[in-house]
Amino acid sequence: MSNVNRVHIELQRVQTWLFAVPRLRAMVGANAMIGETLRIALPELARRQESGWTLAPIHEAFPAADPDDPLSEYDDPAADARDGIISRDGGHFEAQFSGGAVAFADAAADLIRSKLPGIPFRVTIDNEERKIGGVLLPRELPVLAPCEWSGRGLASAIVSQGEDKAYVSLDVEQRHAAASRTRNGLAVDIASLLGGTTKLGKCERATELKALVGERYLAIIHADGNGVGSGAGKGDSERAEFFHRNRVLLRRAVKMAIDSHCPDGGKAPLIPLMLGGDDLLLLSRAEVALPFVVSLCKELESLQQERTGFKLTLGVGVVIAKHTVPIHRLHEVAEQLTGSAKRRFRGFRADRNKRSVVDWAVFSSAWADDPVEARMRDWLRGSGDNLRVLSQRPVDVLGQGLDSLQGLVDGALKLGAAPRSPLRYLIDQLPRGRQLSELAFQELPKGAELPLKDAGVTDLWRSVGKTHITSLLDLVEISEIARLGRTPDPGQGVEEAPNG
Repeated sequence: MSNVNRVHIELQRVQTWLFAVPRLRAMVGANAMIGETLRIALPELARRQESGWTLAPIHEAFPAADPDDPLSEYDDPAADARDGIISRDGGHFEAQFSGGAVAFADAAADLIRSKLPGIPFRVTIDNEERKIGGVLLPRELPVLAPCEWSGRGLASAIVSQGEDKAYVSLDVEQRHAAASRTRNGLAVDIASLLGGTTKLGKCERATELKALVGERYLAIIHADGNGVGSGAGKGDSERAEFFHRNRVLLRRAVKMAIDSHCPDGGKAPLIPLMLGGDDLLLLSRAEVALPFVVSLCKELESLQQERTGFKLTLGVGVVIAKHTVPIHRLHEVAEQLTGSAKRRFRGFRADRNKRSVVDWAVFSSAWADDPVEARMRDWLRGSGDNLRVLSQRPVDVLGQGLDSLQGLVDGALKLGAAPRSPLRYLIDQLPRGRQLSELAFQELPKGAELPLKDAGVTDLWRSVGKTHITSLLDLVEISEIARLGRTPDPGQGVEEAPNG
């Protein structure tokens, strides 16, 4: 069909836009707005009759909805293809037109500016970028007070949250209204729809970060598929089948993992913020985060036991800190940690596409440092034949030994009754040398020695080439996460986990 034109729209810097308003309710609403624009508003615009453009049906065999998909009624690539819509997930919308592609591109740009004010986006027609003209005039009222939530824009609307009222910009008002749709089960973005199929639908969801974690610590979990770009085929239908399969796998695994860590009622311990094709962003209480990652990857592995060919695995970054640390900074660090995990995955040559990898960091200060700089400063000791590395991270998610997150989480549970002071003293000796640390290890009281052996620590150091690595710091840090932020007993000092 020589007269067919393809329009491709890509939302850019999505997660930066998501965190532009540092309030949990606004973040949830922002994600709902993105999903509703990509999955509902743009397709409805493309299908509009007598609009100056006409969709061109695709005659390839696209995959039908998967009956095992918890959201099968919302994700049917074959039905979309019959209309001419190729993609509407993962920050992308693509469709082909038999006429009026330029008119649709301009109308779509106006719609995005209206529904997602301030988000960067790119439009191409047949792979050539379309320079979108026109300026969306501000809709703010001519008042002088700034938005109380974001600090940007004018205070042009009033929103209520509990008994509190705030004067906010119209952009923030849109996010707040979208969050209300999510809370009432009316939002149609993937994260909101999927949450409604899990135990989250029976739980009370926090509207502020402090309400989510109380006085304890917050975790941001960012997961992204490994090697997905290289695993897709070349034809439209082949690529559609590949990406649809991955979406369904991740949704099923996320649903089961959420149900594993949510109660049947009461307060929700976690909140999904974004769920794209193979991309997940989630907030949780600190103590839930690493066990959730293990559950997620176990479910994903279980769903693909009989799979040959490409196997979906994840690179996962988890940052744990006080909820008062700016959320945009925590997100930046979580992305850095995801990148670290994915680089380790790419280093596996013989076992490519077969393992999920995680990296994490725990901060007890008022800021989250650059994890690379912090590790160079805190974890590396000695040089040459005497190089010591105090942490193994990043590590495989699944596995039984202390060189995997699953083994570390299981081992940390066995330290619950161990006295903390001897363990912390042992951690303090690790940077001082192998001899001093091994002497401290040998002199541990039985109350600490036996739980460590039960957790799998029989030797303090292991050799990898000429480098000596220990699993102890990772193990003790994970065991301490649940205590972060707890109010100490009267007369005792505050103890926090070793800083990662």
